[in-house]
Amino acid sequence: MANALYQHSFSGNYPVLVSRKMQHETIREIFWGKFGKFTTKGEVPVNQKNRPSPVSSPIAFHYELKNKSGELIEVPMLRQLKQAPRVGEQDVEGHEEEMKLNIKQVPVELMRSGAVPQYSTIGTQVNRDMMLLKNAKPALQGHYARSMNHLLCSYAMYYGYSWNVLASDRWSGDSKISAQHHPHIYIAGQGKVPYDGTSGYPGTAAYNQEAGTMINALTASDVLNMSFLQYLKTSPAVLKIPRIQMKDGNPLWIMIAHPWQIKSLEDDAKFRELANATKAQAYAKENPLLYGCQYVAAGFAIFSSETSVWPVRVASSVPQYGPSNFQHGSDPTGDLDSFESYASDDAFAGFIIGSNALSLAIASRLGFAKAEFDYGQKVGVEYHQIIGAARSDYHNREDGSTGQYLINDSSAIFITKAIAPTA
Repeated sequence: MANALYQHSFSGNYPVLVSRKMQHETIREIFWGKFGKFTTKGEVPVNQKNRPSPVSSPIAFHYELKNKSGELIEVPMLRQLKQAPRVGEQDVEGHEEEMKLNIKQVPVELMRSGAVPQYSTIGTQVNRDMMLLKNAKPALQGHYARSMNHLLCSYAMYYGYSWNVLASDRWSGDSKISAQHHPHIYIAGQGKVPYDGTSGYPGTAAYNQEAGTMINALTASDVLNMSFLQYLKTSPAVLKIPRIQMKDGNPLWIMIAHPWQIKSLEDDAKFRELANATKAQAYAKENPLLYGCQYVAAGFAIFSSETSVWPVRVASSVPQYGPSNFQHGSDPTGDLDSFESYASDDAFAGFIIGSNALSLAIASRLGFAKAEFDYGQKVGVEYHQIIGAARSDYHNREDGSTGQYLINDSSAIFITKAIAPTA
């Protein structure tokens, strides 16, 4: 029947098998996946026997399919106790500290995409050896992986929430769920973008414009080098980011930089003298989180990614990360290739991440559907999932009114000049 829609109905149970495998395969394959752990054992959804627990990895994957989960998924996150202990004859009763177990509410939204692998029956006749689903599965898996990497993880690190949430009308009127620049932005040659509790804090126009002004002040010499690394490692906000403890006792922050930023590091004589690529390889053998690490220097385990780290520009006086034709608040005029196009850019925004830097909430299983068009001559395959990601920002009501004291003790952004290497 024309235009019939069949859920999990084509080629027997194959789509069900694909949906079970594809989600976890893809998470492991994307760049961000290596830094994540599920809040449940066995990477299975939350249920009565498998309750979630806080994890200490940079990314927390929370898989919850309960109907009551709604549009906001609660992800448990750990924070440190900080109150001074009582001493001598002082009573503890009445002076207990409230547990700093933050419950991060991650908004979720439906994300869908489809492909048309069969345009006509003659196409199937000509390509008998090219099975419909064998072609569709890897194509959709590749698209799912790129969407996870660009639109969920990286987008949330830059703007606070994943693109599918910020672009949805469902959340457009909610002031608490809106694009917010990171509260810790370090700019080479300029320092940290300042703010206080009364004005200019993250989320306000004053803070965004100050960040844009400082980015515009970047010069050709403001690159990623050893001096900037040493500045970052002594910054109070960076020092609060939990480091990964190596087996030899050395703690390391995770730094993710663009390859052009890495090239600037390699051009620095002081970096070449102190950096240790051999130690990075040795650490990776003992700690899966460091697989792919290129260098260890100044307390940082340095990774390179040309797809997860985006160029930064200033548009209308405020920072703009990633492609200009794929911003939230309007229908994109570009495609996923836009996130991998940076040939004309000369400034990039990398990450420093620690434990619980990002939460990714999965509220539905990865599903598939098949549609037939034009009396069955054309066949389309679609995947869909309710999912969302959020940066680990918290509004501290203890120290001031909500919004004025934004706490993030798990990540930072650093911005430098970086130009394309020449032959």
